[in-house]
Amino acid sequence: MSNPLIYARAFHFAATLLLAGVIFFTVFVSEPAFRAAGADSRVVAAVRRAIRRMAWSGLGLAAISGATWLVLTAAAMSDVPPAQIMSDGVLGIVLTQTTFGRAWLIRSVLACCLTVTLAPFLAARTVRHVGLDAAVTVMAAAFAGGLAWAGHAAGGLGFEAIIHPAADVLHLVAAAAWLGALVPLAVLLAAAGAEPTALDVARAATLRFSIVGMFAVATLLASGIVNSWYLVGSIAALLGTLYGKLLLLKLALFVGMVSIAAYNWSQLTPALVASGSIAAAQTARRRLCRNAAIEASAGALIIAIVSVLGTLAPANHANHHSTSGPVPADAAFQHIHSESGMADVMIEPGRIGSARATIRLWNDDLETLPSRSVTLTLTAPAAGSKPVTRPAVQQPDAAWIVDGIQLPESGNWTVEVDAVLGTGKRLELSAPIVIDAK
Repeated sequence: MSNPLIYARAFHFAATLLLAGVIFFTVFVSEPAFRAAGADSRVVAAVRRAIRRMAWSGLGLAAISGATWLVLTAAAMSDVPPAQIMSDGVLGIVLTQTTFGRAWLIRSVLACCLTVTLAPFLAARTVRHVGLDAAVTVMAAAFAGGLAWAGHAAGGLGFEAIIHPAADVLHLVAAAAWLGALVPLAVLLAAAGAEPTALDVARAATLRFSIVGMFAVATLLASGIVNSWYLVGSIAALLGTLYGKLLLLKLALFVGMVSIAAYNWSQLTPALVASGSIAAAQTARRRLCRNAAIEASAGALIIAIVSVLGTLAPANHANHHSTSGPVPADAAFQHIHSESGMADVMIEPGRIGSARATIRLWNDDLETLPSRSVTLTLTAPAAGSKPVTRPAVQQPDAAWIVDGIQLPESGNWTVEVDAVLGTGKRLELSAPIVIDAK
């Protein structure tokens, strides 16, 4: 947890989901509840003030953490200190030539648009402005969903390049609608205890939030299954990698949140809405407020886990997953991943004798890493074996080829890739690769 990128990602995810969640909550829950209950009291004014503070805080923190994330990512891609990315032109390259940078630019425009429209949107209004509400809601959804292109979902090929990002966008928007809205819900429920007449507001808001929450949970479940299919791929990868174990922890927290939500929906919400006793309704309101705070805390832990997962290679990469297509049955394959880049190394045939090595270099967006030169070093498994280093020749499709490799013995060889990238940075990767007997 010493990587500062993890903290930048965590703060940015939390701020983005809070901002979008507050907007969704205002449009679909709080303002309709205020109108339905005919409320015009100190409680309503207090809730609106709290919502304004949360929205502006989320927007400000998203801007600061997003800029920090960009700087740290650009520094990692270029292998230069963060202070030099402006003078060396690295920032411009990242912003214009990578998926992450282009997504960051689009989301920055959305953040500017939200800055302009947030004040009139959050102002107390006697008449609902449908156009403004719709515009701000769409911008909030796009701002949250755009995070999909800052993660592993942006790295797919073919059909996966459509389905996986789409599922991730839905996952992020649904997370904002449920997790991001839990904090303002807790604030509203807490404030509703200040005045007996505000109980109608709590009832209307809880009913509306229950409907939004059910749709959000269903979307999270469906999109999460799609994401896990692409990022994990097998039970072995789920149970045998750090990525998979953290994903299981995230799933356990999600199940806990859903269990609390189910209890709220089946027990506490009816007690709040249908109870003829003010005392019983107030007890249900207090418990709902407490549970919303518990769910929000569990959600914060999920955000922390997601922030770590984004810095790790997906579990399916540890299971010999090729980013460039199917691996032939007789080939030896290894995917090597680091913060600075990754490589697919395929040796064909992967057995004793003469073989050809194919090397493909990628960044985390699965875009080809432009390289000036690539060398391949292979070391046999026998103790004291002398490494054999060969230069690779680039092909028109950006792959690097080494022909005529001699593999005199089987076992766990060591493969090393040393590339001089287009920026002048060196990418050095090493991993074991299995060579079979004849």
